Amino acid sequence: MKPNRLSTKKHTLRFAVILSALVLTGCASTQSTTSSTSASSASSTVSTVSTSEESGADETDSTGGAMNGTIGSVIEANLSFKNKDFYIDYSTEDTVKIDLSAPKEADGVKVSGSTVTITEAGTYVLSGTLTDGQIIIDAGDEDDVRLVLENASITCTTTAPIYAKNADKVIISLPENTESTVTDTVTGTDGNDALTAAIFAKCDLSVNGTGTLNVNANANDGITSEDKLKITGGVLNITSADDGLVGKDAVLIKDGTVHITASGNGIKSTKSETDKGYVYIGGGTVNITAEQDGIQAETSVLISAGEVNVTAGGSANGEQKTGNAMFGGAQSTTTDETLSTKGIKAEAALDITGGTVTVDSADDSLHSNDSMTVSGGGITVKSGDDGLHADNTLTIEDGTIVVEESCEGLEAIDLTINGGTIDVTASDDGLNAAGSSVDGGFGTAGADTLTVNGGTLIVNASGDGLDSNGALTINGGTVYVSGPTSDGNGTFDCDGVFTINGGVVLGTGSSGMLKTPTTDSKQNTISVSCTGSAGDTVEVKGADGNTLVSAVAPKNFTNVMFSTPDITEGETYTVYVNGTEAASETCSGVVSGATGMGSFGGGPGNMGGQAPNDGMGGQMPNGNGGTPPQMPGNTSDT
Repeated sequence: MKPNRLSTKKHTLRFAVILSALVLTGCASTQSTTSSTSASSASSTVSTVSTSEESGADETDSTGGAMNGTIGSVIEANLSFKNKDFYIDYSTEDTVKIDLSAPKEADGVKVSGSTVTITEAGTYVLSGTLTDGQIIIDAGDEDDVRLVLENASITCTTTAPIYAKNADKVIISLPENTESTVTDTVTGTDGNDALTAAIFAKCDLSVNGTGTLNVNANANDGITSEDKLKITGGVLNITSADDGLVGKDAVLIKDGTVHITASGNGIKSTKSETDKGYVYIGGGTVNITAEQDGIQAETSVLISAGEVNVTAGGSANGEQKTGNAMFGGAQSTTTDETLSTKGIKAEAALDITGGTVTVDSADDSLHSNDSMTVSGGGITVKSGDDGLHADNTLTIEDGTIVVEESCEGLEAIDLTINGGTIDVTASDDGLNAAGSSVDGGFGTAGADTLTVNGGTLIVNASGDGLDSNGALTINGGTVYVSGPTSDGNGTFDCDGVFTINGGVVLGTGSSGMLKTPTTDSKQNTISVSCTGSAGDTVEVKGADGNTLVSAVAPKNFTNVMFSTPDITEGETYTVYVNGTEAASETCSGVVSGATGMGSFGGGPGNMGGQAPNDGMGGQMPNGNGGTPPQMPGNTSDT
C-alpha cells in the first residue's frame, strides 16, 4: 500500500535467487519502447564525445565512447573537450616564469605589491610562495591563458587567490610530481561582483595534468567558473565552506582524481537554459563528502564512465519513518528537513550509461525531477529515503543496481524494467509507481504504471514488494519478491490491473493483503498458503520433479506465489520448504489456489480478498540440487 512507511532493523543478510527460468526456453522478455522525456531539454540519444587530434584544432578529441543517454540533443552537442583542455608538455613552449616569492614584471605580467596580473595570452609557469596575494588574469576576449602551477603556494586573506577576470579560456596545468596549494580566508569582491571561490573564473576554466592541487576554500566555494568548468586530469583535493566545484554553464569531468569535502554541495551547475546547467562525468574518479547534495544540476546529469563515490548527509541521518500510515503511523522522526541531502540530483534528466556509482545519502540517492534512465554501469546506494526516484519516468535498460538500504527502493510515476540486474532492500515499498496527477485516491486506479519486461529483479521489502497506484504488469524477466511479514501490506499490490504475461515470478510474504493476478493474464499463476521462516529455502517443483524456481527467503512468510511459462493447466505443482513438502496445487486456470484482492472489501478473513487456502505448514527447500545463494534481506521476524 502506497502510504506505508515501516521501520525495520538493519538489513544484515544478502539474498540472491536461483531461477530455473534461466535455462528454460520460451522466456524471452518483451522490450519496452517507452522513452523518458526531459523537462528542460528534448530527449534524444546521446551518441559520442570526441575530440580531434589535430594540433590546435578547436574540434573534439576521440577520447569519448558511445553513450545511449537521453539528456537531450542540445546538451549532447556541448559534450566536447578541445585539445587545449588536455595537458601539453610546456617545456617545448615559449613560457613566462613567475617566481611568486619575488614576482617581477615581464611581457604580459604586471606586478603591484603582492598582486600579479596577467594581461596577455600565453603560458605562465608559477612557482614559489605568494603570501597574502592574488593572481589576476585580465586578458583579451579571445585570449587563452595557461597557468602552470609548479609547486606553487598562493594564499590570500582578502579575496580570491586566483581570479580569472577576463579571457576566452583559462587553463590550469598540474605537472607530474608537483603539488600546489591555493587557500582563501574571505569572499572577495570586484566592484559589485562577489568572487565566491578560492579559484574564481568569469570565463571557461579547465584543469589538467597529473600533479596535485590542494584548494582550501575557507570562505565559500572551492573552484567556480561562470561558464564551463572542465577537468581532464590531475589530483584535486578540495575542502570548501560551501560548494566544491561550480560550473554555472556546466561541469565536465573526463579524467583525473577529484576529492571534495564540502559543507554545501559537492558539484553544482546552476544555469537553467536548455544547453547549460548540466554535469557530465565521463571518466576519472570523483569522491564527494557533502553536507548537502553530492551532485546537483539545474538541468541534467550524465555519467558514462569513471568512478563516482558520494556521501551526502549519510543514510543513517535520513528521514526515518515509523508505523503504518493506514493506521495512524508513518510519522517522521527526523528534525531538520530544510537542507537537500540527495546523492545525485537533476532537474530534468539523470542518465547513467556506464561507470560505477556508489552513494550513501540522507535523502534520495539518485533523484530526477523529471526522468531517469539507467542503461549500463554499476550502481550501489544506501538511502535514508528513496534509492532511485524520478518524478516522472524511471527506466532501467541494463546495468547492475543494488539498493542496500532505503525507505522505498525505486519510485516514479511510470517505472519500467527492461533489463539489467536489480537488487532492492526497502523498509517500505520495494518498487513503487506513484505520484500521477490523475491518481484516483485510495482503492481507485490511477495513471501510474509499473512494468517489468526483462532483466533480473530481486526485492526484499517490509512494505509492499511491488506496488503501483495504477497498473502492475510483468511481461518477462526473472522476479523474486520477499514481501512483508505484516498483514497490512502485500507482496504485490496495485490499485489497477495486475497481470502476469511472461517471465518467472516467485513471491513470498504475508497473506492478509494478498493480491493475485487477474484472469486475463497470459501466463498461469499459482498461489498457496505455506509457512516458513527467515533463512528457509523455498523450492517449486513440477510433476516431473524438476525445479522451476528456488530461493532463500530473508523473512518469515505465510504465502508463496509463483508463475513460470512451464505451468500447465491440469498439472500439479509442489512447494518445498527446506526440502520438506509444504503445499501443492493443481493448475486449474490462469490463477489457481489462494487468491485475494489486496484491497479493502474483499472476502472473509483478511480485509483484502479471499482467505488463502491449502495447508499452513511447511518450510522452503533448497533448489536445483544445492543451497541457493541468499538475497539481501531482513533477518527480523517482524
